[in-house]
Amino acid sequence: MSDRALFRLAPLALTVFMQVTWVVGVLHSPDAAVPRHDWYIFYQTGQRLLAGQPEAIYPHVFDRGYLWLYPPFCVYLTAPLGVLPEWWAFGLCIAVEIAAVGGALALLRVTLPAPPPAYATAAVVVVASMPFNTTLAIGQVSGVLALVLAAGLWAWRRGMPLAAGLLLALLLAKPNLAVFFVAACLLAREWRVAAGIAAGGALLVLASLPLGVERWQEYLATSRHYLEVVPSVAPMWKQITLYAFWRTVSTAPAMVAPWLASVAGLVLLTALAWWRRAGDAAILPRLFGLTVLLALVANLYVYHYDGLLLLVPGVLWWVGRDAYRSRWLHGLIGVCVLGIFLDGYARIFVVGEGISWTGALIALWLACEALDLLLAPAPAA
Repeated sequence: MSDRALFRLAPLALTVFMQVTWVVGVLHSPDAAVPRHDWYIFYQTGQRLLAGQPEAIYPHVFDRGYLWLYPPFCVYLTAPLGVLPEWWAFGLCIAVEIAAVGGALALLRVTLPAPPPAYATAAVVVVASMPFNTTLAIGQVSGVLALVLAAGLWAWRRGMPLAAGLLLALLLAKPNLAVFFVAACLLAREWRVAAGIAAGGALLVLASLPLGVERWQEYLATSRHYLEVVPSVAPMWKQITLYAFWRTVSTAPAMVAPWLASVAGLVLLTALAWWRRAGDAAILPRLFGLTVLLALVANLYVYHYDGLLLLVPGVLWWVGRDAYRSRWLHGLIGVCVLGIFLDGYARIFVVGEGISWTGALIALWLACEALDLLLAPAPAA
């Protein structure tokens, strides 16, 4: 194996180290029990669904660590976990995430062809990243969300806007992310994609009705209560938003103003990029990636494991570097990507708290991407 190939595979040592450390820690725990992290609420939800207890799914009091916070139509996805022992259920969560990330990378390769070594490097960095390793360790669903994004972009790029909208409707599992894609469709005048999202959302709501209309009332009440407590209860250093960045800089009420101003600036840059470049089919993947960045950084809360969604704009940036007009802006994005990668590990091994630099780096990444898109002339009508 050549020195270049060995250098490309070197980041995988982090993945091996993280996963071996985690497995050894579990095996040497006093009871060697399954670690009950985020995945466990999916497991409990599946059990309650199969036991015919849908009224017990949503929390009635917020006195425990893991809560079911997803819309009612997501409840059905937990059914396979409900029939398995705990270890097997946890293993299934891990297997699904690995398969989903692999599927997302494969779809991106089809969507934006590039030499195999470029995609191999991108895949290694994704697998070595802290969000990927964290997602596996706690059993979150960020890999599945990344697959939904990649599938939506694939269909959109292949000229299937309605199918793209139907796929992107699956993002309604986390409405705080999906709303940004709805806005992007409206700005781009992509009415068929927007119609697909609306139709997909309606089908998902109809599919959930057998669980009872009360589940939607419980979901809305849970979401409202969670939004009330997350700014004061959730650790800001575990989040990757601009809100988390400003809150970790200072907790003074005056910091709300710079947060709102910075978010408004990013929203304006993204809107201008979509408005001016939406007619250029070759630029669509970059505009899509820009929306992913905005959905993460402009949110009120997005946790560190959802940083795995950055694989979409990150891979597109790496393999599509020849499309950038400014080498300086492309290089500055690379500095941001490296900083995000390192900051994720610094949270684990160096400092557990402090300023959430990832939010600021994603914001800078978005600004560079938008500015490079705006440097080019708008396509002819």
